[in-house]
Amino acid sequence: MKKLKIEYVQRPPRQADDLPDDVVEVHLNVSGRKVDLIIGRHGFMVSDPVIGAIRQRIQTIAEATVGKDRPLAERLGLSPVLSPDWREFLDNLLQQCDSWAFFVPITGRERPS
Repeated sequence: MKKLKIEYVQRPPRQADDLPDDVVEVHLNVSGRKVDLIIGRHGFMVSDPVIGAIRQRIQTIAEATVGKDRPLAERLGLSPVLSPDWREFLDNLLQQCDSWAFFVPITGRERPS
């Protein structure tokens, strides 16, 4: 597998069909105590173990910084900009072949059997 280009975008990612094959768009939206992470790649979706690893990291950091008097997003290192640790973590995670599962879109032509 060739190296993917991981782009961190401020806007919601483009539709997966509109992305080049080697581009991954990552969009973080943090509001209050909610963290939305949208990862888009043409023809693929992030596998369940990767989603679990990201959730675990968020939970671990949140628990470790609970007493700090800063907003959650800042405590996690997600805002106002993504921390270098998060970039390295996500880059390493998303470059792995087993981080991705093929995505088969529903076209509306399938018939239940």
